Amino acid sequence: MNSYQLISKLRKVRDDTYLTTAAQALYHELVAICNDMKWKDVFFVRSNILCGNLDMSDNTLRKSRECLSNAGLIHFRSSKDKRIGCYYSFMKSISDDLLSSATSSATSSAISFATSSAKNEDDKNTSSAISSANIEDETQIPPIIDNINIKQEESLAHTHESTPPEKPKRSRKKEGDAKPLVYPFTSIAFMSAWTELVKTPKWKGKLNYALQISLNKLGKFEEEFAIRQIERAIESNWTGVVFSGTERDYQEWLKQKKVWKQSETLYKQAGSK
Repeated sequence: MNSYQLISKLRKVRDDTYLTTAAQALYHELVAICNDMKWKDVFFVRSNILCGNLDMSDNTLRKSRECLSNAGLIHFRSSKDKRIGCYYSFMKSISDDLLSSATSSATSSAISFATSSAKNEDDKNTSSAISSANIEDETQIPPIIDNINIKQEESLAHTHESTPPEKPKRSRKKEGDAKPLVYPFTSIAFMSAWTELVKTPKWKGKLNYALQISLNKLGKFEEEFAIRQIERAIESNWTGVVFSGTERDYQEWLKQKKVWKQSETLYKQAGSK
């Protein structure tokens, strides 16, 4: 199991099942967290951390979690311990045995984190006090200035002036590569897909100058479609993300999205009755 396989699974499920943007962003965030935890079968995340990272309410988080679970993309079980939050798994339903083992590990991690934070705070306060004392002692000693050496250095600087070096030729590509990339979207879903793309063999050697051109092209579309183009580029080993037929595909995608929204609205109206 790896992030690319999980993202591909999301894309395949999305072809037949409507997933909200919030649900897809939550899925990408959980993939990244599971990667940080060395791909454990069951891992835990606090709900307030997910809400803060994704800028969503607790109610939206719960609905997105249920949406992913109903689509068969994740399994989860809530915990009574607020320090732990909720358990998640991509591979299997969470049994009582797995839950017991994961709870022990999660509780130990939470206690360890709290103890480490308290110790770091004490060390920080102690270091600050020592540093302040050293500065106070040093201010009592007047600086010693060697006027003779300063005058000699100024004299040598005037007598040995060198001609200024020639300015190197400017290169637009090198200047563009020195500038940081400007992303059209900054969501977890987009950044995760883009990171996977630039790791592929045909993209990892590209300069920022070329990458920025591709990002600018993606910025002309909606974020969900831009992520779709990135995923297609990864799967098909493309050297680009936007081509001559992309605009036509985008218009077809917009029509399909409109149909999805209309179907969802009718479904909700029928359910309310």
